Amino acid sequence: MDFKVVFKDSFLEDLERIVKSIAIHDPSAAQNLGERVLRAAESLNFFPERHPKVRQRPGTRRFVVGKNFKVFYRIQHASRTIEILRLWDGRRENDPAL
Repeated sequence: MDFKVVFKDSFLEDLERIVKSIAIHDPSAAQNLGERVLRAAESLNFFPERHPKVRQRPGTRRFVVGKNFKVFYRIQHASRTIEILRLWDGRRENDPAL
């Protein structure tokens, strides 16, 4: 049985901020990135354990889109839900608060 993917407000705000900042210089690249991130996140409905755990954040996993954009998520096995928590530009110094 597949999992349900839920996008948290924090993730949606991150996505909007990042896409808008890229769109200033390259609207096509911004749209492409947004679509790639959403497709990758939605694909977690099947085998969400395929990405590594974040050692410093128990219960959290992450994957990278492109070279720089980290998506953080949590698997809720009891409810068969994937919570997409944050999208972060990996060129920043520290990972976001979850």
